[in-house]
Amino acid sequence: MSGVWRAHLRRAARRVYRLPSPTYNHASRRNLRRFGAALALPTRRGGRPVLNVGGGGRQFPPNTLDVFVRQAMVNIDVQRHPGVHCLADAARLPFASNTFAGALSTAVLEHVRQPAQAVAEIARVSAPGALLYVEVPFLQGYHASPHDYQRYTSSGVAELLRDFQDVDVGVCVGPSSALSWVLRGYLKGMLSGFARNRTRERLAEFAAAWVTTPIKFLDRLVADRPAAEDLASGFYAFARTPTPDDP
Repeated sequence: MSGVWRAHLRRAARRVYRLPSPTYNHASRRNLRRFGAALALPTRRGGRPVLNVGGGGRQFPPNTLDVFVRQAMVNIDVQRHPGVHCLADAARLPFASNTFAGALSTAVLEHVRQPAQAVAEIARVSAPGALLYVEVPFLQGYHASPHDYQRYTSSGVAELLRDFQDVDVGVCVGPSSALSWVLRGYLKGMLSGFARNRTRERLAEFAAAWVTTPIKFLDRLVADRPAAEDLASGFYAFARTPTPDDP
């Protein structure tokens, strides 16, 4: 078999093996539209760019961020990916103070060794009154990218953002997704004998993923309920950097 055909077969196998996400993020589109609307016009941003922390390779859902926001966005990451403008550690941002009109960080802070320092750096490089949007995990399995260090309760998110103003924390990935992720991991472990065998793990995960995925869609019914935060898979938060007029 020629090298060309082998390459085609490998690509086809990757498409077939592509696994569904264990989570259903019911709030991300709505929140990104809110973030984008707040920063849509260059005059609102004062001509300043928008910072995307750890945004390497991640595509935003259509009809969420305004085209002007996308054009103004600076994507940083610790690894090279398509669309990354700057390789940088979130805890040591290579930008001057008061540079950005807004910042977002989705599913990143759990992978940062010093998340409090990263948040402090985001505050430093953001202009007074800049809008911050973050998403962080609570009840989720281990997922290194390239590392995985911590999880957050709703009060933990608020504490992380204690130096910001107007902090608004909510559930973005609900209890059904948390259950889907745990069951997927457990079923994968049982089918593979909890062995560290790559082939067995991949085959087991393929079966476990498709069996457990439907569970996550129950979040359409429960994720916005008041007690959902007790078993949520992930939280979002909006916040604003202080201005001289803030108490």
